[in-house]
Amino acid sequence: TLNMISLSGLALGIGMLVDNSIVVIENIYRMRGKGLSAKKAAVEGAKQVGGAITASTLTTVCVFAPIVFVEGITRQLFVDMGLTIAYTLLASLLIALTFVPMMGSRMLKKTKDIRHPWFDKFQEGYGMILGKLLKIKPVVLLVMVALLIASVWGSLAKGMEFMPEMESTQMTVSITPPEDAEFAEACELADEVTEKVMSISDVESVGAMAGGGGMASSLMGGGSGNDVTLYIIVREDKELSNDEIAEKIQDMTKDMDAEISVSTSEMDMGALAGEGLTVQIRGRDLEKLQSLAGDIKEIMGKVEGTADVSTGAEETEKEFRITVDKEKAAKYNMTVAQIYQLVGERMADDTSDDTISTDIKDYDIYLESVEQSEATIDSLKKLTFTYEDKESGEEKEIKLSEVADFEELESLTSISREGQERYVEVSASIASGYNVGIVGDKVEKAVRSYDLPEGYTIEMTGEDESINEAMNNWC
Repeated sequence: TLNMISLSGLALGIGMLVDNSIVVIENIYRMRGKGLSAKKAAVEGAKQVGGAITASTLTTVCVFAPIVFVEGITRQLFVDMGLTIAYTLLASLLIALTFVPMMGSRMLKKTKDIRHPWFDKFQEGYGMILGKLLKIKPVVLLVMVALLIASVWGSLAKGMEFMPEMESTQMTVSITPPEDAEFAEACELADEVTEKVMSISDVESVGAMAGGGGMASSLMGGGSGNDVTLYIIVREDKELSNDEIAEKIQDMTKDMDAEISVSTSEMDMGALAGEGLTVQIRGRDLEKLQSLAGDIKEIMGKVEGTADVSTGAEETEKEFRITVDKEKAAKYNMTVAQIYQLVGERMADDTSDDTISTDIKDYDIYLESVEQSEATIDSLKKLTFTYEDKESGEEKEIKLSEVADFEELESLTSISREGQERYVEVSASIASGYNVGIVGDKVEKAVRSYDLPEGYTIEMTGEDESINEAMNNWC
């Protein structure tokens, strides 16, 4: 159970661990060459360079130690690495100033003057160049400042990403058939896609899982109904990259009657930070939120570099909405709650449930009444209820449509909240060849220019926001 992040810290720090000791040993050796005794050379040699190696070590420690003060996913990923490097460098400094001089006083008793012609020439050349540069210090300073500015500009122009997508021998293909497709039809689609995928020479094997199970499909948004996920193993010595294979699969399947998406890596680390771009729209009214999400989706779709823009509208269900008029209901001595109760009782008529037990497990059985299976807006309008006429005292029937309005709508399957505030999300992936940081800045500028109604706000989330948060923590 070795900690991989700590090990990576050791791997980064291993090259610097011996630097302090090398400097001390070289200076002790130099002092011995001047005729000092072994003990005195060890003391003086360590004392002369002690301040220099301490400052050098602390400079590196100051780069990594402040990581303990950052927050969020940056801290979770890098705090162990930073502390490991800081501790090992401080330990190497302690060894260089104590253990190395002690060993030097014992082992460097016999020394002789050794000439190093190539190294001596290098030192002489370096000394000449350094002497000339010290005569034109302003020019050197200006060149260094120009290089710094060019470096900052270059990094911003190239863009940033939180974690690069790692090339893997595994790929996944998510197949979403039409809503009205039967399971057998979904399997036929999967077989057809499998045949096309196997025709690619770099593909070694393909496995399938019905129902869209697995971690990769859940990250890609699949995982229900008749969805099928194909797991592809590509050859180690493949000629095409994963992106090229994915593009080839998309071209082969573009005419098929199904929604097909390809993930080029089963272990994409970008998923830790919320892969791609996500715009979160917050407010109170769900219908208004869905309408705003549609507008934002259109805006994001126009930004160059975005792909597969989605509002989650494909995860909606049909809804019959009955709105009772209080005043009309009162005329018939009925309250809104009573009418809703009557509708609920009528829809639940003649339902029952049972359980079938087998040797393996118990299966719940649900029975559906005719009223439920054939429920439409028209059938609901024909529902009647009994009321007592105030004048005659007789019981009469009246249609539900007399006191209520009916609507057929598309509603979300779930309502998302954060801080007790409702929100919907518009997400987009990054097209091949584009950088998430650069595209994210363009998307943010585009959506910020959208005129939101009062009471509604927009917030950028996803990988782009994770990058900005990490950069703010470092700065």
